[in-house]
Amino acid sequence: MAPRNGYTGEGGSSVISRDLSHGSVESGESLQPVQPTADVPPEEIPDPEFLGIDTSSPHRCHHEMRPARKVAFVYAATGRRFLGCPLSGPDRCSWFMWIDEAWGPVLSRSLIQLWDQALLDYGRAARLQTKKKEMEQAYLELWTERSNMEIENQQVVNKLKTIILHTEIKMSRRLEFHTKMCVAFISSAVTLASVLAYVLSAH
Repeated sequence: MAPRNGYTGEGGSSVISRDLSHGSVESGESLQPVQPTADVPPEEIPDPEFLGIDTSSPHRCHHEMRPARKVAFVYAATGRRFLGCPLSGPDRCSWFMWIDEAWGPVLSRSLIQLWDQALLDYGRAARLQTKKKEMEQAYLELWTERSNMEIENQQVVNKLKTIILHTEIKMSRRLEFHTKMCVAFISSAVTLASVLAYVLSAH
């Protein structure tokens, strides 16, 4: 590990290009951390032992403000201390200056491998999360389709029940009408037979 023995460069020195030149990984560019360049300061991570404004520093950022103590969190620069703009977000300027020298090749390679593995794991997790959402959406669509089919089936059943009921009522009325007609016909026939019998017996 390189000694932490003072400032090693300002505004993004050549140390950056030697220390952080690393290609993309399988997980995709969208998961790549932004690598520091002369115009892009490194990403940072909170460190309780190295934070706050460096009031003793003679340096100033592009806002003419005293720099803040920060710790890098990106690839082979992870863990290196640097001074940067005390502002955050879009208001932060691009000025920064390394305090720690670049790590040795063994530690740099180890950090890069850890980052690559973390990014691969993150990519897998992101793909699994996407697949989970797709499956949930598909399940919701199937559940909705099933519910609609059940509703349509119940409507068909109710319609058939109504048709059967109306048919039974019509058949019952027809049967009642024909029964009355038969009774009336038989009654008329009996009456006519009685009349004929009476007439014949009179002669």
